Amino acid sequence: MLTIGCKIIIISESTSKKITFDYANAIEVVTSIADLTDTAVVKVSQKMQWRGQSIREFINPGDSIEIQAGYEEYGYQTLFKGYLRKVETTKIPMELHCENEMARLKGVMLKPKIYKNFDLAQFFRENCPGIKVVSPATINFGEVTVANEMSMAEFLNGFKQKYAYFKPFFIGNELYAISRTYTRADAKPITLDPTRNIVSDNLTYIRKEDVKVSVKATSIQKDNTKLEVTVPDDSKNATENKHFYLPGYTDIKSLKEEAQKILDSFKCDKMTGTVATFGVPYIRKCDLVLLHDEDHPERNNRKFTVNAVTYTISTSGYRQKITLGDEIK
Repeated sequence: MLTIGCKIIIISESTSKKITFDYANAIEVVTSIADLTDTAVVKVSQKMQWRGQSIREFINPGDSIEIQAGYEEYGYQTLFKGYLRKVETTKIPMELHCENEMARLKGVMLKPKIYKNFDLAQFFRENCPGIKVVSPATINFGEVTVANEMSMAEFLNGFKQKYAYFKPFFIGNELYAISRTYTRADAKPITLDPTRNIVSDNLTYIRKEDVKVSVKATSIQKDNTKLEVTVPDDSKNATENKHFYLPGYTDIKSLKEEAQKILDSFKCDKMTGTVATFGVPYIRKCDLVLLHDEDHPERNNRKFTVNAVTYTISTSGYRQKITLGDEIK
């Protein structure tokens, strides 16, 4: 039987003291490309001490935290890096609630301003230089207005809602700004097999004829106006609506043709849902997974991106709940 372990590292914001402990009652980490905020909850005993005193005396909201965990036989992985947002000392066991870099952005305030040709990377260099923007492709947003004083976190959440083709998420302290499917540069397919590492699944097989999806395509022109099309023309019955930024298109006809190609790529037999695995192999959002299931040919040898992973560690064991993203043909 494998031995589960963890290492929690907390650095005080006010004193820079580093507190390290290697036991927790339970850990849950939620990471997703659908949300800007990754979260973690660490449950520890009220009696937990550091250098002879209760850890309650040393930890406070704003402190940085790193959560490492795994099987001792395979080594630990860093599941989370971020900040303490709330310390619930009245709970038994005590709960440490954490958020990723979005916690820091809640304290960065923006002044009203109009950006004629908005550049996301430059925007962060001006307002939050500690965060690097990674954008595999250039995204033109045209004119962007910060209408009133707000936090950087509020701006990003509103910006994401307004520009639906902009799909931002954090990996560490890097903000990934994508408009299409993204996988890590070092991603190699990780095989998931019910005979080896899958505990359970909640997968749904959808036939091509049952896929109801629409595609909206947007192209920003040199004068900051938008060119937009949606296919099919009648999309009211679509159960899934996808929005893409397609630069360089100057007429509706060619933009619509490209949108149709994207739509056709989604009109195929597909798999959706989640897979629960043990703690190895370690899987991250934006990894690639390959399903191997000889008993279910509709699943076998299909490759997917990973949209989200929830890690849970407790007395019941170590589990990863993996949400499948787009299929890679």
